[in-house]
Amino acid sequence: MIVSTISGYPFSTKLALRGKILGNFAEDITLPPSFHPQYVLEHVAGWSVPIHRMAKFTARQVSHQLEQQEHHLMVNAQDEDRVRKMMLIRGAHFNHNLYINEHLYKPLAEPKIYDAIYTAQLAAFKRLALAKQVDPLMVVSYGGDLHAYCPELHHADFNREFLPRPELARKYNQAYAGLCLSAQEGAMLASCEYLLCGIPVVSTPSKGGRDQFFSPHNSIIVPPDPDRVAQAVEQWKAAPPDPTEIRQEVLGKINALRLAYCTYIAKLIDRGGGGSKQPAALMEQYFNNPEGIATRFVKFADLQHVDLEKFSI
Repeated sequence: MIVSTISGYPFSTKLALRGKILGNFAEDITLPPSFHPQYVLEHVAGWSVPIHRMAKFTARQVSHQLEQQEHHLMVNAQDEDRVRKMMLIRGAHFNHNLYINEHLYKPLAEPKIYDAIYTAQLAAFKRLALAKQVDPLMVVSYGGDLHAYCPELHHADFNREFLPRPELARKYNQAYAGLCLSAQEGAMLASCEYLLCGIPVVSTPSKGGRDQFFSPHNSIIVPPDPDRVAQAVEQWKAAPPDPTEIRQEVLGKINALRLAYCTYIAKLIDRGGGGSKQPAALMEQYFNNPEGIATRFVKFADLQHVDLEKFSI
């Protein structure tokens, strides 16, 4: 059995070890005796280049070894992968944006209402005030009062309640550009969601892996300055790129990454006694469903009630 654990919305799973859920919200959950994966593939959530952050994964691999499990660390960025290799941590560089559902995020025939949209938590690291010169602007968060949190964006539209993902896809298509303004985070799911919807990106320089999918055709990188952000948005508004071309470029990169990831998994299956599997066939099974790979997600709390055989390949 191979289990891939992913943290961060919309994946929100936690690493299971010693019958408990380990993460920001530890819970006492008894896992079924049959749930004892040979391999655990853990995707990092945030940027993990600092040695103290990467070191925790060394300890985690030892803990899994004691449980007779093999832990593999999946990192999002090239600099993370260099540190992972330097510290002899088993794993690979597979940006977790490969899991995004391209069947949900796609170009739609929506009128352009906003110069830009920014999907961001109401949190300091998202540097929301860098968008203060962009108007009209839409900010999508998990919910809350944007104007109270960031008065500089008093002109912006925002969602007070959680926005369903189909509605989010509509909002993306109503904007000329998507904003990525943090200096450091993980791979930033929204950065690829924008591109899959066919809208280009305005980003600041960043650490964490989101730039893996950027190119001169789909993104403009600017210093963290409100005027420069607004100027770049105006560039995209004045000369909008073809949405289909934007989507196809990023989807090509995602699919190449998925095939490499499925090749990695196929080798583990073979080594674990599961026989030879074709990576292309695995990719079809994992990602071709219109609901995306979410059809293979299970919350740890639900494992007692799930027939794991239905996940056999």
